[in-house]
Amino acid sequence: MYNLLNIKPLRFMLTSRFFPLIPQVFMLICFAAIIYGGLIAPDVDAKLAGTLRNTNLAALLVWSLWWPLVIISAVLFGRIWCQVCPMELVNSLVSKIGLKRKAPFFFKSGWVVTLFYALALLGFIRTFWAHRYPRRMAYFFIFLFGSAALFALIYEKRAFCNYVCPVGHLLGLYALCSPFEWRVKDKDICAKCKTKECIDPKKHYFLVNRSCTSNLYPAAIRNNRRCLLCTQCLKVCPQGNLRFSLRKPLADFFKSIEISSAEFFLLFFASGLVIWEISEEWDVSKKALLFVPDTISRVLGASGEIANFIHAVILFVLLPAIIFLIPALMARLTAGFSLFEAAKKFSLIFLPTIACTHLLKALFKISSRIPYYSLSVKDPIGYSTAKLIASEGIHLNKSFTNFMFPFLSYLALIVFGGILISSWLILFKSDSFKNFSIRQKLPFMFIVTLYCAVFIITTIFARF
Repeated sequence: MYNLLNIKPLRFMLTSRFFPLIPQVFMLICFAAIIYGGLIAPDVDAKLAGTLRNTNLAALLVWSLWWPLVIISAVLFGRIWCQVCPMELVNSLVSKIGLKRKAPFFFKSGWVVTLFYALALLGFIRTFWAHRYPRRMAYFFIFLFGSAALFALIYEKRAFCNYVCPVGHLLGLYALCSPFEWRVKDKDICAKCKTKECIDPKKHYFLVNRSCTSNLYPAAIRNNRRCLLCTQCLKVCPQGNLRFSLRKPLADFFKSIEISSAEFFLLFFASGLVIWEISEEWDVSKKALLFVPDTISRVLGASGEIANFIHAVILFVLLPAIIFLIPALMARLTAGFSLFEAAKKFSLIFLPTIACTHLLKALFKISSRIPYYSLSVKDPIGYSTAKLIASEGIHLNKSFTNFMFPFLSYLALIVFGGILISSWLILFKSDSFKNFSIRQKLPFMFIVTLYCAVFIITTIFARF
């Protein structure tokens, strides 16, 4: 395992007392500008909103660059977004003057994270379309920053990041796929260390050179879920006993690893979002998924936010329920598992599919939005440009997007093929399934193969 910290410029940057503080301050300024850019955008009707989200510079940067890059970086490198997240900075700063109360057990259980994500997905995103209306997007970010500050005033350090923020926990699940890991070099050195500055409570509220921001003991880190790569342990370790190393992709899945019930439902909701987003690539699959919610909305005479909510429940609750219920039922009938335990076990195999599909969709989104950047720089508010595009007064230059299209299409097929092979390997090589018989493994193998085949077929018909 090659330790990237042996690269002197990288080690110099990561050991600097100004890292990641300066990147966090920079990102805080960027998000302040994004919030302002969203607030000054006009209210428009639903038809024009689909265009305005691509012409308003603030919305374009968030949904077509920042969020896709966050997903891509998590799958490839781990939770490096959390390393520079401005909300972590706000949470850390405010907690210095807060009440510092212990977080309740319910927070530590992970269920608050899952509930927060479900409300954000079903409410802010899908019902009120916060990602389409720049002003609603700005309100959403104000709410998040306000929540980070409020929790920091009441609870101990980084309570919002550790027990509330759904983004970091979703990225933690995706980080299990990363071909990189942050670990100690020699556990014996840690065992002999007398000061244990990396977990020293006296350093909890330092702005720089503090003890672990996630309350982790570096020598006990077993997988990538919780480590933020914040580098604070590297800064305070007298022996420099840390490494950031290359490893085999998906390495965490081949150990004994379990998904908690709260994590399962976080993944449950995320799977609905990812399946919906990839289905948008092909009109046939998109219409197929929308058939049921469109029909129900039409029968009930629902429109606006009510129709949006109906769509959200069907796409992000009922659809994932079917997705996970099928392998759970098969495992119960053939191997005698309980439905919930079977669904949780299947989630371990299905997680890489969700993460890598989300990565591909992020790449597709970045590529497809390239024609809008020059227009949004000229008209940051984007309203005039959106009206011109809607009236066909402006024709987008899609030459680079068209150039990238075939490369991304073949990449998608390679990734889906790799996902399928990896899922089989996890099922047959992971310590989590070592006590399973062939009969117990076959339902999971059949269903994950079926799901990957659907994604591959969708990609072929959409992009070839």
